[in-house]
Formats: sequence, structure tokens, C-alpha cells
Amino acid sequence: MHVYTEGKEALVLGQQLKMRKGFTPRVAIMAVATILFTSACARQAVSTETRLPGATAVPTVGGTPTSIGGNTGRAAVESFMAAVKAQDLQAMSGLWGNGKGLARDQYKRDELEKRLVIMQCLLQHDQFRFAENGPRLQTGGRQEHLIEIKKAKLEARTTVMTVPGPGGKWLVEDIDVSKLRDFCQ
Repeated sequence: MHVYTEGKEALVLGQQLKMRKGFTPRVAIMAVATILFTSACARQAVSTETRLPGATAVPTVGGTPTSIGGNTGRAAVESFMAAVKAQDLQAMSGLWGNGKGLARDQYKRDELEKRLVIMQCLLQHDQFRFAENGPRLQTGGRQEHLIEIKKAKLEARTTVMTVPGPGGKWLVEDIDVSKLRDFCQ
């Protein structure tokens, strides 16, 4: 009903534009289309909810309920993998992002949830460990961590890229999941 009203107002406006000198039917149609398009875009509802269904409170990585990310790249990986094992999508969303910030602030909610569920499935493990003592330094301040994951009889090595996010907290930016396809069955 709400969209119908906006369309009706746009049609009335289009008729008013046609009556003015210099407005051809084509110009009036373009004006109405522009108005409808911009009003539809401007009124698009985007959820600002940061809790995911069935999740616990905001991640407690730094010890406080409002903290996000890890103090180091390694801590971000450890916390992320612990959240994966606990199947805590909310905690995962507080650790996954890029230099601009958390992924949950950059993706629509349904897209974020899909990606988190896929990562959770691919990274589900009985145990994990770092395969190297320190990270491999990459461009832009990123750190690449080599990890080993074990789940039942499956074992795999993969890399997890971390990046310093806003406020100096480290976030998990990318995970090479190509070697983990068998883990999600």
C-alpha cells in the first residue's frame, strides 16, 4: 500500500511536469522513473540488528562484552576458531572483517549469515593448532597464519589472513577454504 501511494504521487507529479512548457512526454516519463527509483532506493530497509539468531551476547574476545577483534593476529585466529568450534556465529561476526571494519557492518544480514554458516561448516574441527610459530608478514600490515585442522580422521593445513582493523584490533580477513571441502559434510 505504501509503495502504491508513492507511485500515485509520482504519477501526479509527472502529469504536472507534462503541463509545464518544454516537458515532452519522454522527459516526464524519465522524471517519474527517476523519482520512483530514488524513492525506492532511499527507503530501502536495512537491518541494523547486530545479533544473529540463536546467538549469545556480543563477543567477549577482549574480556568485555563490547570488545571486538583480537589484540594480535594470532589471538584473532584463536578466538575465531574457538567461536567456530562453539558454533557461535555472533562471536565469529565480531572477529571477521577487513581494514575498514567488521564484515557485519559491510554485508546485509542475510548475506553475512550465509557466509558465516559456510565458514563455520568448513572450519568445524575437533582440534586446531598453528603449524608455524609466527605469522608470515604480508602487504598492508596483514599477517598470514598457517594452521592445521583435525576433524575425526580428516586433517588439513590452510592459511588464515589477519589484518589490523579500526581501533587497532586484529580481524580475520580471509581463510583459504579450498583445502577444507571435505570438512563440511
